[in-house]
Amino acid sequence: MNKLLMAVLTVVALLVGTFYGYNYYNGPKIVDGVISENIDEKGNPIDYTNEFSPGDTVYFSAKVNRFWVKKAKVVWYKDRVATSNRVHVEENVVLNDAGYFTAKLQIPEGLEEGRYMVTIYKKGNKIRETTAEFYVEK
Repeated sequence: MNKLLMAVLTVVALLVGTFYGYNYYNGPKIVDGVISENIDEKGNPIDYTNEFSPGDTVYFSAKVNRFWVKKAKVVWYKDRVATSNRVHVEENVVLNDAGYFTAKLQIPEGLEEGRYMVTIYKKGNKIRETTAEFYVEK
């Protein structure tokens, strides 16, 4: 009876470990994408908002969820996520000391009014990790 219980517990432990290991490796690697007006000196997003004026600088920050992810790509879109709507692409965005990937969108002539979206991808991956949206109004 004791050997049977140990065998069952071992199998259950292996299945649970495999499940969590698989989810850890294959789950989202970058999470909690937020839009803000600024970041602090450590790299944390501050002044969260999703409404901006045309001349504002827009910051996007996303938290890393896996220790091995060190670089990302951030893509900004006007209206909806589509290749034809790309406004700006930032390759090789590096993880900051606060554990965030941070990118900023600042257009010298100002942003057009409307809806914008921003996405982040793990470097070398085509799977979108997280998305955030914001609006520009006069």
